[in-house]
Amino acid sequence: MTPHKAFIEEVKLDGVILSRLMPEEDLFAGLIKIAKDYAIERGVILSAIGSLKNVVFRNVKANIGLPVKGEDTNEIEEKGPFELLSLEGNLFPSESDEEPIIHLHVMLGFPSGSVKGGHLFKATVFTTTEIFIGKIVGSSVYKMKSDMTGLMELLKK
Repeated sequence: MTPHKAFIEEVKLDGVILSRLMPEEDLFAGLIKIAKDYAIERGVILSAIGSLKNVVFRNVKANIGLPVKGEDTNEIEEKGPFELLSLEGNLFPSESDEEPIIHLHVMLGFPSGSVKGGHLFKATVFTTTEIFIGKIVGSSVYKMKSDMTGLMELLKK
């Protein structure tokens, strides 16, 4: 068992990548392609606007404890389309160094003007998605499932 501890690490951004994803493109596949094409091992989503459809996100239920299990969350699936009001997150290598682990949180504008959001798992671009990604350098942090929280968390080597 690897202990998960709090940490502070000073990092730098080595450039910012601007990308436009096109209609019908899978958001996560698009981000993985950008990461591979621009050798982004660790990155931060600085800004993203546009529109999405066919989204799946989740939020934790009230009055749960740790570790978080699947049944402790509400999965929400919505067809859309929606205005992409906010998208933030990061991407880091996993302990096994396979494809990057992408962790995104989203706020979506509904046709009525209401807003919903949560931890995003799936999304398809509707009209466009314009994303700024900062390339993080000087970090040894990676993602690993935490025994304490039950979720993928940042761990410092």
